[in-house]
Amino acid sequence: MNIPELLQQLTLEEKAGLCSGGDFWHTKAVERLGIPAMMMSDGPHGLRKQDEQGDHMGVNDSIKAVCFPAGCATASSFDRELVERMGKALGNECQAENVGVLLGPAVNIKRSPLCGRNFEYYSEDPYVAGEMATYFIRGVQSQDVGTSIKHFYANNQEHRRMSSSSEMSERTAREIYLAAFERPIRKAKPWTVMCSYNPVNGVYASENKHLLNDILRNELGFDGVIVSDWGAVKHRAKSLKAGIDLAMPYSADYEKQLTDWYEKGLIGEDDLDRSVGKLRELAEKYRSAVSRRRVTMTEEQKHELAVRAAEESAVLLKNDDDILPVCRDKRIAVIGGFAENPEFQGGGSSRVNAKAAQTLCDCLKQLGFNADFALGYMIRYNILTPFGIRYAVETAAKNDCAVVCVGNTWLTEKEETDRFSLKLNPAAEDLILDVAQVNPNVIVVIYAGSAVDVSAFEGKVKAILYMGYCGEGANEAAADLISGRVSPCGKLAETFPKCLEDTATAERRGNGYTERYPEGGLVGYKYYEYNGIAPAYPFGYGLSYTTFRYGDMQVKKLGKTDYYISFSVQNVGRHAAAEIVQVYISDDASMVTRPKKELVAFGKKHLEVGETCTFGFKLTERDFAYFSPVLNKFYVENGTFTISVGASSADIRAELVVRVHGDAPKAVRVHRNTYF
Repeated sequence: MNIPELLQQLTLEEKAGLCSGGDFWHTKAVERLGIPAMMMSDGPHGLRKQDEQGDHMGVNDSIKAVCFPAGCATASSFDRELVERMGKALGNECQAENVGVLLGPAVNIKRSPLCGRNFEYYSEDPYVAGEMATYFIRGVQSQDVGTSIKHFYANNQEHRRMSSSSEMSERTAREIYLAAFERPIRKAKPWTVMCSYNPVNGVYASENKHLLNDILRNELGFDGVIVSDWGAVKHRAKSLKAGIDLAMPYSADYEKQLTDWYEKGLIGEDDLDRSVGKLRELAEKYRSAVSRRRVTMTEEQKHELAVRAAEESAVLLKNDDDILPVCRDKRIAVIGGFAENPEFQGGGSSRVNAKAAQTLCDCLKQLGFNADFALGYMIRYNILTPFGIRYAVETAAKNDCAVVCVGNTWLTEKEETDRFSLKLNPAAEDLILDVAQVNPNVIVVIYAGSAVDVSAFEGKVKAILYMGYCGEGANEAAADLISGRVSPCGKLAETFPKCLEDTATAERRGNGYTERYPEGGLVGYKYYEYNGIAPAYPFGYGLSYTTFRYGDMQVKKLGKTDYYISFSVQNVGRHAAAEIVQVYISDDASMVTRPKKELVAFGKKHLEVGETCTFGFKLTERDFAYFSPVLNKFYVENGTFTISVGASSADIRAELVVRVHGDAPKAVRVHRNTYF
C-alpha cells in the first residue's frame, strides 16, 4: 500500500497515535494496515536494550551486551575505519535483538570540560565530531539498522538541561554547534535525528521551526524522521508544527493535544500527514531490513574489536626516560582499585550491562610479567584506609616500577549532572604521591571520560597513560600498551587545560534559564590559542614509542578556492606505530574575528620502522570560509591563508602560504573583536 492510500485509510486517532510512541521504547503499530511496531534502543557505544518496563536513565538492568569505547575515547583514535567497524558490530548486535534504530551517535560539542555527558561526545572540534559520526552511522546502517544522531543541538551541559536556553549568535551556531551535525547528516544520511531538551535562543528545540524545518529539512536536506529526546516535548501540537514527527515515549496526553488542536483548526490534515508519511517510510525500512538481517559476529569477535579500539584510542601524555614500554624482566607493582575493577563507561542512558573487565594484574601476567597487586583504596567510595595505603606503599617499594590506576567513576561523569572540578578525587592524588615517594618509576593510568587536571602529580611521576572510558577491553588494552605489544597512537580530541580558570567557561554557570556563549566560535584549542593560554596538553597531542619525521610539503591549486596538499611522513624510530597527522588553516588577515588556526583535515597511517608514506588532502572553499549572518552563507575573503601540517595543534611541522581568490569583498566591516 502506498503512502497516499495509507493516509486515506488511517483515522484521525490512528494518525495522532503514530506520531507518539507505542510505549517507552517502541513506535506504535497499526496492525490492521500492516504497520509494525519498531524498537529503538540506547546507546552510542553499546546496546542498552530494556524491556517495555524499562527506564531512560539506566536504573533497571538491560540485556548483556558488548561495551565498546565511548565517544570520548574513539575520537582520540582519529580512525574513521575503526569507528565504522564498531558501528557495524553494533548494528549486528541490534540485528540479533531486533532493534530497528540505535539511539546514537552523540555529537554535541565539548564546550566545557565539566559537562557530565562529555564521555558520550566526540570532541571540542566540529570537524572531528562530524567525521567520527559520519563513519559510525555508515557502519551501523550498513547492517540495515537505523541511527539517531543527537542531540540537535547546543546541548552542552547537563546542569538544568531541561530549562537552560543556549544563547548564541547565528555565526557561532553555524560554525561550531550545527557544523558537527551538518557533515554526517549530508554524507551518511541517518534514518532519524533526535532533538535536544534545551531551548536555543529562548525556543525549545522541540518547538523550534527555524531549527527543525528551515535548517535541518530545507538547508541540510534531511528527509528522515525527527524524533524527540525522551520527554523533551513540552506541547505536542506545537512540536508537530515545528517538525517533530515522533514524540517519545508514549503519552496519552500527546494524542489528546493533537486531536484537540485538529478539531479546533489549529493544525491541519497536512501537518499530521507529513509526519505520518515519514513514519511510514521508517516502518517500511525496518520491515524490509528484518527480512535481510544476518547475525555474523560472535561475542568473541566483538570483544576483540573492543580491545583493539581501546588500544587505538589511548593517549600517552607523558613518558620520561622512555620508561614505557616496560621490559618483561621488570617487576611491576599494580596499585589502585581501577586496576581491579576499572570504570570504562559513564552513567546514564548509555550505560551498557557489559561483562566485567579483566584485572590489569592478570593481563600483565598473561603477557609474562611478574606483577603484584595492592588495592590502596576503595574504588567506589574513593576512601584511603591506613592499611590499604601502607600495603600499597610497601608493594611499590619492593618492585622496579609501579603502575597506579586511578580515574573518575560513573557517579562523577554521568547524565543529568555536571562535574564540579577537573581534579581527580583527592584520595587518588594522595595515593599517587605516596607511591612516588618510595618508587621513582611511577606510571599513572587514568580512566575518565573527559579532561582531568594532573598538576598535583604530573611532576612526580615518569609516565601518564590516558585510557579515557575505553570499554570492556580497558585493562587488556592497557597491558598491551604498557608492555609495548602495541605502541600508543591516540591523540587528544579535546584540550586538557592546566586549570579550570583557563577555560572559556571557567566556573561560570548559567542561572538555570540562560547559558550565554560569549566566546562564540573560539571553543577548545581555538580559545586557548587566541587568548595566548598554554594548556597542559594541547588538542591533537599524543606521544608514541617511536619518532616521525615530516617533510616534502607541497600545495597544488585545483581551482578558484580548491587546493591539494601533500607531504611525507617517515617512521625514524625503533617501533612500528601509527601516526595521526593534522592539517590546519589560518586566515592571515580577516575583517572579522577568526581562530588562529582551524582543523580542516586529518589522516592516520601505520608505519613500520623506516617506512615512509605520503598523505594527501583536498581543501575546498568551505575550509577557508567563515559564516556571514549578513549574507546568510559561508563566505571566503580574498587574501592569504597559511596551511599548516602538524602532529598536534601546538606542534606544527610544515607551513605554506597560499593566496585565495574568494568572494568579492563586501561593504561589511565589524570590530575585529566581535564574533558575530
